[in-house]
Amino acid sequence: MADQPRGHTWKSRIAGLLAGAGLTVLTISLLMMYVGRVLVREDTFADRVSASLQDPRVGEFVALKITDAVIAQQPDLTALRPILVVVTRGVVTSKPFRALVRPAVRQAHRAVTSSTTENILLALPDARVLIHEALKNVGAGAADRLPPRLQPVLQSPSGAPWRGAARVGVGIAGALRPFGRLGLVAAILVLAAAVVLSPHKRSALLTAGVGIATVGAVLALTVPAGRVLVSSVIADPAASDAAAGLWDAFFGPLRVAGIVVALVGATVALIAQPGDSVDPAALRDRIWTFVTQRRQNPWAEAGRLLGLGIAGLAAFIAPSAAATVMVVVAGAALLLLSLAEVRRLVQPYLPTAMRGAAVETRVATPVLVGVRVVALLALGVGAAALLLRLRPPQAVAATGSDACNGAVELCARPFNRVVFPTAHNAMGAATNPTWLFPNQDVDIRPLLDRGVRAFLLDPYRGNVMGDRVRTDFDAVAHANRKVAEVIGNAAWQAGMRVRERLTGEPGASAGYFCHGFCELGAIPMVPTLRTFVEFLVLHPTEVIIISFEDYAPPADVAAAFEESGLIDFVYRGPLGPTWPTLGEMIASGGRVVVLGDTDVGDVPWYHHSMGGLVTETPYTFHTPQEFNCRPNRGTLTGELFLINHWIETTPTPRPSNAEIVNQRDVLVRRARQCQRERRMLPTMLAVDFAGIGDVVGAARELNGLPPLAPVVPQSR
Repeated sequence: MADQPRGHTWKSRIAGLLAGAGLTVLTISLLMMYVGRVLVREDTFADRVSASLQDPRVGEFVALKITDAVIAQQPDLTALRPILVVVTRGVVTSKPFRALVRPAVRQAHRAVTSSTTENILLALPDARVLIHEALKNVGAGAADRLPPRLQPVLQSPSGAPWRGAARVGVGIAGALRPFGRLGLVAAILVLAAAVVLSPHKRSALLTAGVGIATVGAVLALTVPAGRVLVSSVIADPAASDAAAGLWDAFFGPLRVAGIVVALVGATVALIAQPGDSVDPAALRDRIWTFVTQRRQNPWAEAGRLLGLGIAGLAAFIAPSAAATVMVVVAGAALLLLSLAEVRRLVQPYLPTAMRGAAVETRVATPVLVGVRVVALLALGVGAAALLLRLRPPQAVAATGSDACNGAVELCARPFNRVVFPTAHNAMGAATNPTWLFPNQDVDIRPLLDRGVRAFLLDPYRGNVMGDRVRTDFDAVAHANRKVAEVIGNAAWQAGMRVRERLTGEPGASAGYFCHGFCELGAIPMVPTLRTFVEFLVLHPTEVIIISFEDYAPPADVAAAFEESGLIDFVYRGPLGPTWPTLGEMIASGGRVVVLGDTDVGDVPWYHHSMGGLVTETPYTFHTPQEFNCRPNRGTLTGELFLINHWIETTPTPRPSNAEIVNQRDVLVRRARQCQRERRMLPTMLAVDFAGIGDVVGAARELNGLPPLAPVVPQSR
C-alpha cells in the first residue's frame, strides 16, 4: 500500500465510497419494492391476510374472536364454546371464508389510508351462513341458537393511536415505491462504477459480491427478526402468536428474495476467486479454525466465547430450531461449493483479468466483514428470541395492609361470622377452549383478582390419553354413583361417548380438577393449586376457602398440596367450637381452610364438611321463584352455612340466568331471608359465572362493609 501511486489511493477511496453507497441503495430499494407491494396495494394486502388464515396461529385467533362475538350475543352458548371454537376454526381456514375475507380487508385497507373515515369495520356479514352450516352436525340445536348477525371481527375508532402511524407508514411506502426500481438500477450502476474505477478490480468485485450476499442475508434475517419483535411487544399470547403468523404471511417471501440476492452476491464474489480456491476440506478447516481459535484481543475473545455460549444454550433450549439452523448452514455450504465448481468449470472462458493469479491478501477483509455482519445479526436475533423465551412473568409487588380480606373490620371477626363470595365449580371456565359446559366465565386467578374468596372444586384421578384425560372412576368407591346424579343424564352420555372414542395406552395417573367426566374438561391439580400459592404470596392478608366435592382419595389431595407448595398456607387449627378470627389465622400463616364433602381420611387439616361442619341449601332450582333456604346436605348443627345460588340447567349452565340471579340486591335479599329462616349468617355465597353481577359486592354488604369502587381485574 505504501508504494502505490497517489492516483491509485484516491481511486481506491472513491471506489470504496461508491461500493458502500451502492450497497446501501440496494438494500433500501429492495425493501421499498417489497414493502410497497405488500402494504400499499390493497389487493396484495388482502391476499396476504387471506392466506394468513391458513396459519394455525392466525386461524385459532380469528376463530376465538368470532366465537367470543357469537357468545357475546348469545351468552347461553357458553357451554358449547369448545365445540364452537373447533367448528369456527374449520370455517376460518376454508376457501369460502378466505374468499369472504378479501373484500372486507380491501375495504378496511381503504379505511386505514383514508383521513376522513371515522371507524374501521372488518365486517363479515356472510360468516353466519358458513358457521350455521358447520354447526348443523353438532346437534343440541346449536345452529338454531346462532345469533342472526355477527358483530364485526375488528372495529377501531378513528382516534385509535395506531391509525395515524399506519396511515403515515403506508403513505411513505406508497410515495417511495415508484423509486424502488430506479434505485435498484442506480445501485447496480454505482457498484459497477466502483469495480471499474478501482485499481484492484478483482478485490473490488469480491467486495461487491460479498456486500450483495450480505444484503441478501440481512433481508432473509429480517423475517425472523421481525417475528421476534412483533411477538415481544404484544402481551396477550394468542394475539402475539397471531401477529407472528401475520408477519410470516406478509414477509415470509422476503426470505426467498433475500436468499436469491445472497446467491447472486456469492456468484459475483466467486467470479473474483481463482477456480480452485474453494476446497471443501480447506473450507471446513477454516470454519473450524475461525470458531475454535483463541483471539489475542480480549474483546474479540470475549465475543467469541459469548457467541459460543449463546449458541450452545440456544441449542439446548430449542433443539428443533438449532437443527433447522444447522440444516440451513449445510445447505448454504453445499450451494457455495456448487457455485465454486461452476466457477472452476467456466474459468477457461472468463476474461484473462478474471482468472489465473491468486487474489490479493487484502480481499480477505470484505469477506470477514460480511461474515461478521451476518453472524452478529443472526446472533442478535437468536439472543433476543432466547431472552424472550426465558423471560419471567412480570413481577407484581406484594400488597401490604392491615386489612383482612380487604377490610380492617374483618380482622377481629371469627371465621364463621364472615361471608365469603364463592365460585361454584370454579375449575370450569369459559376461557378454557377444551372445557365443555363451564360454570364460570373466567378461571381461578381472575376470580381471585375480582375478590372471590371461596372455591368449590372437584378433584379426580385421571390418565392422559392423547389430548384428553380419562377419568379413573375406580379411584374412590362413590365416584360412579355420584357423578350421574350430579351432572345429569345428558352430560353423562356425552362423557361416555367421548370416553369410548379414547384409544391407546393410558398415561401415568395424576390428579385433575374435572366436573363429572374429565373427558369433558380437565385442568391439572398441582398447577392449579400453585395459582393459589402465587396469589397468597402477593396478598399476605387474605384468607380463602377451598371446598372439595371429592372424587379423589385424600392421599392424592394431600400429595398435591405438598407438591404445589400450598401446604405452607393451610390452616391447621381447629374449626369450632371456638372459631379463630381472620386476624389470628393470618398471624399464624394458616390462611387456607380446606374442606371435603365425603372422605377426608386421616389428613389432619382436611376437614369433613358434610360430616357436621357445614350445612347448606338445595342447589336444584330451575327458576328464581324456586329459591328457598331449606336444609339439604350436611347437618343442622353445622356452623358454616353454604348458600347455593344458581339456576340449574344441567348440563349447560347459562350466563343469561346469572345476569338475573347474580345481581347484588337479589343475592342480598335471598341471603337475608336464609339468615332469618336458618338463624345463620351465610359463610359461602356460591354462584355460577361469578364475573357476572356482583357477588363480591353482595358479600361486602352482608359483612356490613361499604361498597368498593369498581376495580378492573388483573390479567395474567
